Amino acid sequence: MSNASHLLLRKRRNKKLFVSFTILCTARFVSSFDAVNGWNQQRVSAKSSPDFDESLRVSEDAARVSGKAHRNLDETLRVAEDAARKAGKIMYENQLNRLEMETKTGGDVEFKSSFRDIVTPSDIACQEKIYEVIQKSFPQDKFLGEESVPSGTDASVDALQVALDSMESEDSLLWIVDPIDGTTNFQAGLPVYCASIGAVNRQGEVLTAVIYNPMLDEIVTATKGGGCRVNGRKLNNDSKDIQLIPLQNSIVNIGFPVSKPETLAASSRAISAFSTKVRGLRMFACASQVMAWVAQKKLNAYISWDLNSWDICAGLLVVNEAGGFVSDFQGNRATVKTREMVILCQGAHEISGDEKEGCISMHREVLDILKDANCLNIY
Repeated sequence: MSNASHLLLRKRRNKKLFVSFTILCTARFVSSFDAVNGWNQQRVSAKSSPDFDESLRVSEDAARVSGKAHRNLDETLRVAEDAARKAGKIMYENQLNRLEMETKTGGDVEFKSSFRDIVTPSDIACQEKIYEVIQKSFPQDKFLGEESVPSGTDASVDALQVALDSMESEDSLLWIVDPIDGTTNFQAGLPVYCASIGAVNRQGEVLTAVIYNPMLDEIVTATKGGGCRVNGRKLNNDSKDIQLIPLQNSIVNIGFPVSKPETLAASSRAISAFSTKVRGLRMFACASQVMAWVAQKKLNAYISWDLNSWDICAGLLVVNEAGGFVSDFQGNRATVKTREMVILCQGAHEISGDEKEGCISMHREVLDILKDANCLNIY
């Protein structure tokens, strides 16, 4: 068989696998799983053990504060980390072999909504692995992964609402996953991509988050009320130690969403408006990675449009637990349903006095610049 024939057959095979997997995911990922065994039995067994870990009590106390009783957030974080690292291994190995991969020539790349919106076999393999790890530990939970949802804003919004509505039990979580956030970077060999995993309760409140970049071996984690950690080191979010950074000294990441002409035009106007008002602009094109870097104060702010729930779910909790603040374009606190966002590394919600006014002023300044540049009400 000629090389051309072999490549054609392989591409057709991968396309069939992708379609089959998408259909399977759509049916399985938002279906109910009865918790007959699995987590409930493990939890009863753990409680009956004389070695019952005190950390379980601490985690459950924190969960009750957030309205989510009966779930050990330490355990959900452990599973999320395991899933992210296993997906990261797939990314890492495929990236090391990328010179031999047909993705380098476009052979295995599938187009979704446009030639800019791509999916690779690695995206699918990573989502399968993450789903497998989570479903094994928490079969009663729901799962929403990017590669199981058709492209487009409406499909994304509908998929999130359907998944949230399907959560019948107060004990269940919805796992919102981007198996490879930054697929275009991944396909090009640029090391700015990651696995992004967040778990929310029925109210849409993010309780657990993991963002893992396998090429940097950087894992950023957070639990509700438990703070944010980078490779196990807890970030300091004490308002007493805050160092306010004025906008002119900031490095700001501007999103460049390719989904609609309106968002591309608004992004271009924002780049022009902020270019003379900040120390530097960046466009890393990987929302969860950027939010992880905002949490670490490597970036001071991030602005973007038309973000999906899997782009920002984990990042919302990571930034908030690190002491930052995430809002919509009206200045309200963002949720997993928010699609246009301003993300700041310094928050005003738990700060008093002059420091609070400084944070509010920066947030207001960013929104004013966006408003003057006609970047807010663009639809």
